[in-house]
Amino acid sequence: MNLTPLTALLLMAAPQESDAPEFPADALMPKRETRADLFLQEYPEYDGRGVTVAIFDTGVDPGAAGLQVTSDGRPKLVDIVDASGSGDVDTSTLRELEDGTVRGVSGRPLTPDPAWNNPTGEWRIGQKPAWEIFPRGLVRRMTADRGRGFAATQRDALNAAERAVEAFDAANPSPTREQLEERRELQARADQLNALDEDLEDAGPVYDCIVFHDGNVWRAAIDTDEDGEFADETALTNYRTERQWATFGDRDLLNYVLNIYEDGNRLSIVADTGSHGTHVAGIVAAYYPDKPELNGIAPGAQLVSVKIGDTRLGSSSVGTGDVRGFAATLQNGCDLVNMSYGGPTSFTDEGRMETLRAELVNEHGVIFVSTAGNNGPALTSLGGPGGTASATLGVGATVSPEMMAQQYAVRSPYAEMPYNWSSRGPAGDGYLGVDFCAPGGAIAPVTNWSLRGNALMNGTSMAAPNTAGGIALLLSGMKAEGLEYSPHSVRRALANTARTLKGAEPWAQGAGVVQIDEAWKHLSRNAGRDDREMRYEISIAGRDGARGIYLREPFENNRPLEETVTARPLLPREADNRNKVAFERRVTLQSTAPWVDVAGSTLMMWGGRGFNVKVDPRGLPAGAHFAEVIGRDALDPAHGPLFRVPVTVIRPWKVTAETGWTHREKLE
Repeated sequence: MNLTPLTALLLMAAPQESDAPEFPADALMPKRETRADLFLQEYPEYDGRGVTVAIFDTGVDPGAAGLQVTSDGRPKLVDIVDASGSGDVDTSTLRELEDGTVRGVSGRPLTPDPAWNNPTGEWRIGQKPAWEIFPRGLVRRMTADRGRGFAATQRDALNAAERAVEAFDAANPSPTREQLEERRELQARADQLNALDEDLEDAGPVYDCIVFHDGNVWRAAIDTDEDGEFADETALTNYRTERQWATFGDRDLLNYVLNIYEDGNRLSIVADTGSHGTHVAGIVAAYYPDKPELNGIAPGAQLVSVKIGDTRLGSSSVGTGDVRGFAATLQNGCDLVNMSYGGPTSFTDEGRMETLRAELVNEHGVIFVSTAGNNGPALTSLGGPGGTASATLGVGATVSPEMMAQQYAVRSPYAEMPYNWSSRGPAGDGYLGVDFCAPGGAIAPVTNWSLRGNALMNGTSMAAPNTAGGIALLLSGMKAEGLEYSPHSVRRALANTARTLKGAEPWAQGAGVVQIDEAWKHLSRNAGRDDREMRYEISIAGRDGARGIYLREPFENNRPLEETVTARPLLPREADNRNKVAFERRVTLQSTAPWVDVAGSTLMMWGGRGFNVKVDPRGLPAGAHFAEVIGRDALDPAHGPLFRVPVTVIRPWKVTAETGWTHREKLE
């Protein structure tokens, strides 16, 4: 080959293959920040095996990449349920075959697959509009797709109608009265077809459904192509029984499972209502045999998908979904729940949902992880239940320099910090709300219908499953080694070993970034403690049972305040009463700030003890201030805090007439 000087120069300047930098992938699914990577290096088989996690979310796509099997070859999704009820179909109507068909609810004759076994000869039928099943994003895509096909047919029909009018006029230059009536009819057809372009709304397909009993189990099928022929449709039983799923069509790629309830009278069509739940599930436990850098935190864990997002409400959740979800959690023997759902609430730790959630945790031993919310950086911007309910582990979101570079292509990353939108505590009653924090971004699998294999998402919705995956690692190890634990011992282990994030306010980070390897050491070391199942309830009678002290009004923060705080040890209802009689704990009390004063110790017994806390905010400068009263086991101080009493004080800036009743400050 003859090279010109310019060509030679370009070849010399071009980077050679050996000079290309290696693609950094360790922060696509962040594990280093929580030291989950170090834990897995030391204990590769404690990767979530033996642990089942319920995902309360928009539903999980059973066909998504990374969510097929666990690291040891077991099915990844052990059950998929629609707790919202949005996929329910009334199939109580009975039909028998007549000339090989049954008449569907739609009026269409339906031909069951001759290969199906139906000893009773009874067929239950129902119907379901597709747009009540399909996620809104998919409805928009399918409406546009169907619209293009309709537009072509419509255009041909309109052109034909207009040509008919033109042909009539050419053939009848002087029409009679009867011919004018004929012309008006032709013109009306053209006008009507033209109006359809503007006014027609696509109501979508309507699917006929058949339910029958094959002698062993209930089965059901959906006429996904609306032709009445079921020989080309898949008959499914409850997902938990055979773990089979199907797809509505090659264009939509929406995967679904079926569950049959109430002796065949109710069919549940379970399809996700958004990619969010699949992404969350992937963070917890995705397993990619050929791409380990995309593995979730606990690739050996199994999952139960609990769809609480109601498709009819655009994926919003109501209480019904939570209640059914609690039942599904217990039915499937789940060890923990991740709920990356929530919203603003003025009720802190109150109501029927919180009572049931607390029962799930405190009486059934299920760990419940949820999001603090995405409404920061203002104080008291927490969402419920993650940031407001005592029984849940509320997680805030952080971003590391590696995540900034690899996920967001930031050229000059900053130091590790909470995301600015991560909600801050405290709750309205002073409860800190954010227990700890974790990486709040990841590249994880999404639904097939989104036409992507994976995607980058961020939010406390991603921080919670990162934490839940880390907990799954801990439980996997505890189970493998036969060590005892409870939701409360796990909470204390995570909080007491978390890494404090320098420069981040406590309302954003809680105890700090969870450290899985250190939490493992804490759990292992303290597995034999007699208070393993114990939790400590904090209440302040003088503040309507508040769980912390929160002073933000001038009449409260311009003078000393004294409150009696009660710390009450609690055990599950079925605990041996002899343990309550024998309980005694010598507790040292310590304030983390000089403007909060407390006695040095208290002797704790069953029923709880009260102690006086004095807060004197008068010397504090303008701004937000935080302190804690920490109670430790005097005989085992290395165990870390048994309980914490958060104290938040807001001191306002003073404005005067001379400053125009305004405050100005330059932020660096």
